[in-house]
Amino acid sequence: MSLVLAADYRVPDFDRWCAMISGDLHRLPSLGAHHLVVYRSVEDPSRVFTTLGVRERGPVDVLLRSPVLFAWFDSAGVEEIPPLFVGEVVEKLDLAEAAAEAAQPGAVIVAAIVSVAGMDRLRARVRRAAAGLAASGVRRFWIYQALDDQAEAMILQEVASERQAQQWIRHPAAVARFMSEAGVGAHPPLFVGRLVQTFEVPAAPRTRD
Repeated sequence: MSLVLAADYRVPDFDRWCAMISGDLHRLPSLGAHHLVVYRSVEDPSRVFTTLGVRERGPVDVLLRSPVLFAWFDSAGVEEIPPLFVGEVVEKLDLAEAAAEAAQPGAVIVAAIVSVAGMDRLRARVRRAAAGLAASGVRRFWIYQALDDQAEAMILQEVASERQAQQWIRHPAAVARFMSEAGVGAHPPLFVGRLVQTFEVPAAPRTRD
């Protein structure tokens, strides 16, 4: 199963960084990456949330120590590498007809990295609450479980509009109370942003024998 590597951080100059991404994608094939998704905070224009899809499941420590990651953050002007989440999807719900289509630039995302008491219980509660989630404007709901800590989860929700996202955050259903736990310990605060772009990572060039 493929992995996702996620990071929440700030870039000094968003427009410059975003313009440079295409030229920096050549760094990523050595990680086994196949796509990069960039979100930008609706409240802090310098704050970004990125997810990198990685094809092969391998040792987490090797992935996190890769000089490619250091070079990637260095080119973004990030002075301190942020905490990185590496995990695999354990639940994915499409809750609206529009969710069957690929997310378009401007789609609203709510992201939380939190500790959960029981992953299976959370998954079961989310499935039972699917109708209520959809009624609140949630179009997609993903749960990722960290490889290095089975009690750590990254939860992504695509919401129909920013207004509905803010309303959902202020008055979440019981199943989404985890959002209030974002920002505890080393976990970043709750992220609310818009999809900027999904970048396809070119395949690594084949080497001749």
